[in-house]
Amino acid sequence: MTKTNDPEHTGVLLMGYGSPNGASDLPEYLGDVLHGKAPPPEMVAEYVRRYDRIGGSPQNRILASLRTKLERRLGRERPGTRVLLGVKHGHPALRDVIPAAAREGLTRLIAVPLSPYASTWISEPYQAGVDEGIRAAPVPVEVDVRLDWHLDPHWIAYWRRAIHDARPAAGGAVLLSAHSLPQRMRDRGDPYPEILHETSDAIARAAALDRWSFTFQSAGNTTEAWLGPDITEVMLDWQRRGATDQLIASFGFVFDHLEVLYDLDVVVREFAEAHGIRYRRVPMPNDADEVVEAVAARVLAPDAKATTPRA
Repeated sequence: MTKTNDPEHTGVLLMGYGSPNGASDLPEYLGDVLHGKAPPPEMVAEYVRRYDRIGGSPQNRILASLRTKLERRLGRERPGTRVLLGVKHGHPALRDVIPAAAREGLTRLIAVPLSPYASTWISEPYQAGVDEGIRAAPVPVEVDVRLDWHLDPHWIAYWRRAIHDARPAAGGAVLLSAHSLPQRMRDRGDPYPEILHETSDAIARAAALDRWSFTFQSAGNTTEAWLGPDITEVMLDWQRRGATDQLIASFGFVFDHLEVLYDLDVVVREFAEAHGIRYRRVPMPNDADEVVEAVAARVLAPDAKATTPRA
């Protein structure tokens, strides 16, 4: 008799991107990001410089806190629920966490990525890690991947509160930013841009913004085209319209990491200061209660469909 739907044998898998814990981890970490290809020494050196500039990434610490808070939150409704943490790159890797869960008697995992956006660009790498973990499991394990929480009311409420707390200046502008992606992904039909616009519109309505723009950030340094407008272009446009005080809300991410602490707080801040623009950024959600509630709602949703175990 299968134990797949028995709560005692169902766990929750919180999925994050992952981060190196220090400079010594960077070659292995970047090699994993590059699908097993050894990173060039100059790439490793550049990332060491960036991580040194921001004092190291807090991502793994934030993920651990979110795991603890989510387990406590779910325990109020489903006592004894175990929440596991797995990442796409680094440790603990999804490919290792899923087999370990199966060895411990869990036959079903409800998996939620720590990105609200159901883009193939975001979801496919998570699914690849899940598939690898399923194949390595010593016994069959079902993994129900639950995406798409970009319009969860708790998620939108966080940004409304954070923007209000930051008190946008009279006559200033609010820039709602998200990670760019190569134009080829949109050409293939990835819904990512439309999902982001839908979310930014919802945030702007909730926060009652009248002077705001959606913008992309962190485009890759490659020869191919990336989606725009880039945040620096939008900042200059608002400056021409008299908005020299600009508040950034990087809603495309859940927590602090390199794309926020370096790409925005170092690179974009320096750009703003060089052009006479006052740069400010609202805090990231990180392990805020709203994030815990949004993920819990996705776990507890009764209508999500389970994926078929893959060989």
